[in-house]
Amino acid sequence: MKNLDQQKALVCLSGGQDSVTCLLQAVQTIGADKVYAVAFNYGQRHAIELDCAKTTAKILGIAGFYLLDLPVLRQIGNSALLDNADVNKTKDGLPASFVPGRNIILLSSAAALAYKLDCGQLITGVSETDYSGYPDCRDYTIKFLETTLNAGMETDLKIITPLMHKTKADTWELAYQLDPKHGVELIREHTHTCYNGNHTVKHPWGYGCGECPACNLRQRGYEEFMTRREQQ
Repeated sequence: MKNLDQQKALVCLSGGQDSVTCLLQAVQTIGADKVYAVAFNYGQRHAIELDCAKTTAKILGIAGFYLLDLPVLRQIGNSALLDNADVNKTKDGLPASFVPGRNIILLSSAAALAYKLDCGQLITGVSETDYSGYPDCRDYTIKFLETTLNAGMETDLKIITPLMHKTKADTWELAYQLDPKHGVELIREHTHTCYNGNHTVKHPWGYGCGECPACNLRQRGYEEFMTRREQQ
């Protein structure tokens, strides 16, 4: 068995609110020099996220940033995130934005990179609380995947999910607690969540169309977070 360095972390960095918050937490916890990030280009409509991922990685001064191409997801298709379908609709009881197998493929690829980099922690911002209904974001999915990956690579990789049981308001609060001066501003200015890829319209909570499910969730979370702050 290969024993990975548990003081080194690889963060799956989409460039969205959740993953950047996880990156900030990793940097604050174990130090920027022990943190790496990986982003994935799979033909997503909101590819502006990738620019945000690069920017936040640079701002936080981490040890390394990797961008991997995974065109297979677009080849398979079947998601509003990969074509021009309406992201507000549902399909087979799931949001139209659901990409079948996405997190399984992304985390498997990230695990292989973590193995190469000797990172014992693989951090992802998935959440089953206040989430969009994706089955590959659920806690049991991640736990089964961790077991499978460790069996397949004979290693002791830990998949860390800091946001698994946090709401979007909790995630805003976490960014604030991690860095009271700059955390919230980092999320507002340098992350992207909008499924429609709109990064031109600015709102109090950041950039986006303001209409898609991702924007609505982010807005509600920010407003709840601000209400909490005002009551303290």
